[in-house]
Formats: sequence, C-alpha cells, structure tokens
Amino acid sequence: MPASLNRAIAYAVVLAGFLALAYGLTTLLAVLNFFSLESAPAAEVLSLLKNRGGTVQAALVSALIGYLLAVPMMLIITQAAFSDHADQRIGRHIAFGLVWASLPLRPLWWGAYLTLIPLLLAAHAPGADATMGTATFASYRMIGAVLNTATEDVAVNVLGGGWFVLVGLVISRTRNLPRPLGWIGVVIGILYLVSSGELFGFSFGNSGEIIPLIAGVAGPFWLGAAGFLAVRKIF
Repeated sequence: MPASLNRAIAYAVVLAGFLALAYGLTTLLAVLNFFSLESAPAAEVLSLLKNRGGTVQAALVSALIGYLLAVPMMLIITQAAFSDHADQRIGRHIAFGLVWASLPLRPLWWGAYLTLIPLLLAAHAPGADATMGTATFASYRMIGAVLNTATEDVAVNVLGGGWFVLVGLVISRTRNLPRPLGWIGVVIGILYLVSSGELFGFSFGNSGEIIPLIAGVAGPFWLGAAGFLAVRKIF
C-alpha cells in the first residue's frame, strides 16, 4: 500500500476519533448532563430519554466510536514516541500492552446503555407492568454501575492513565514530537489515575468530580493533537 494512502488513512482515523469523542462526550456532559443521572430518580431519567432519546443515542454511539478509535490513535502515538528510543523495548511493549488491554473493556458501558435504554423505555410505556418497569430500572442502574467501572475506571483511568504517563514521559525526551506535549500528556495521565481513586476506596470530595471532567475534556484534545503530529512523523 502506498505511503501516501497509509498517511491519509491514519489522518482520517485520528480526525474521526477526535470528532467522535468531542461530539459524544461534549453532548453527554454539557448538553444533556447525562452522567449526573446515575443517581437520579427513575422519573427524571425517563423524562430525558423520552424527550431527547434520539440525541442521547446519537451521543452514545459517537462516544462509543470515539473510544474504539482511540485505540489506533494511541498505537500511532506510541509508535512515533518510541521510534526515537529503540533501546526502550520493555517500555514500548508495556505501552502497547496497556492500549490492547483496554480494548475489550472500552465498548462495554456504551454498548450496554445503547441496549438497555430501549428496553427501559418499553418497560415504562403506557400499559406496561409497573413491577417489570421497576425491575428493569434497577437492572439498568446495576449494569450501568458495574460496566462503568470496567470501561471508565479500568480501561480509561487506570490503563489509559498509565499509558498517558508512560508515553508522555517518552515524548518529553524525544526529538520526534514536541517535548511540552509530552509533559502535558503526563499531567493528563496523572489526572486519569487520580480519577480512578474511588475504585480503590479513596474519596476526593468535590475534586472527585472536577478531576475526571478535566481529564475527560483534555484527553481527547491531546490525542487529536499528538495523533496528527505522530502521523506526520511515521508515515
């Protein structure tokens, strides 16, 4: 395959991944305030889904695509970061391993909600059995909480945060990519890792909401910028 075609495909992946993450996460966070509904009563959740269900579904699909496309974006960045450090084979293998290990977990939360939301609405449709509706909402809450731990806490915060720190440190000592970009990546990675604190029993009060928000916004922008620069270096 010609190098120019490889480069075009890589640019397309990076652009599509960035746009999908930006639209999906921005819509869910700022427009719909969807993540605040994790502890909201059933009536509030159902009201949003009935009134803006199409927007919710589109944002979930976009975020799911973005989370999956983040994998090739991270692989491209890893390749560019370590191309100037051939002696750091162990670090390179660890970085690639962190990316691949996160792949099976990334779609779980988004896929679960895309499947559960239509079932939840059907169970609360006019004439539906009230007991079934209550049980469906309880399942919606339980499955969402469990899979959110797998997708967000493990795949993104722990594995992704570790990748950001490792690759950021390598970029900060390379000639292939801007060194300040590497230090920014390290900071974002630390924010992701701190965001996983509740998984291990730590509580950060109000910062427990602010830190994940900063990481969640900064991470996609960093991936987009680093991804475009990395494509220029390796293709």
